[in-house]
Amino acid sequence: MINSDLAVEFAVDYAESYPQGQENIIKRVDISEKGIFADRCGVYYDIDCSSEDVKIEQAVATCLRAYNYKFDKILFVGLGNAKYISDALGEMVLDNLPVANEKMAKFKPQVGRITGIESHDIIISAKKLVKPTLLIAVDSLATNDIARVGNSIQITNVGLTPGSGVGNARKVMTEKSLGVPVLAIGVPLVASVSSGDKKRLVIPIDTEDIVEKLSKTIANGIRQILE
Repeated sequence: MINSDLAVEFAVDYAESYPQGQENIIKRVDISEKGIFADRCGVYYDIDCSSEDVKIEQAVATCLRAYNYKFDKILFVGLGNAKYISDALGEMVLDNLPVANEKMAKFKPQVGRITGIESHDIIISAKKLVKPTLLIAVDSLATNDIARVGNSIQITNVGLTPGSGVGNARKVMTEKSLGVPVLAIGVPLVASVSSGDKKRLVIPIDTEDIVEKLSKTIANGIRQILE
């Protein structure tokens, strides 16, 4: 069975709120339970992608600013494998960001099965070189509801575990493990559906269009915090 990466799906006990003025597009989920999801405690923002692109872009910027982290030097990390469109979001977002400069750096660590090295360990090396005040990682997510595929953007300060949603969990990427504040941005692009007594991974036929559109939308939202 697929393990959902979305707080609105896996959380059992959480506080829900809606930022003033953006009630119809942003939902905030605060998880503080110390039980089974203790490692997922933190603040999550769920952005509804059914709105106009410009409003989604503004929502992305609003959520990133809401954490009050320093944007002095940001290391952007595009996770995933661009050979598979459902896993290409991270790299495509970075492709749509400005050219690296004194305030930002961009890094695509690739997946461990290609490099033979854990993404986490490569990122540690990149962090030592860049010395960022904030790391923003972008990755594809998994969901238990096919209706959510491509229809929401999740931003969290909890970090992430690459591959966890599809049963191939790698080393966790958190502020504790990387030594720098981490914000994770993701879009659910893989879902599970029941087929008899089995669960199967499903990727919508229009995934390429979804990824191309949302990678630009997310990048445009990020650009607003770089201004």
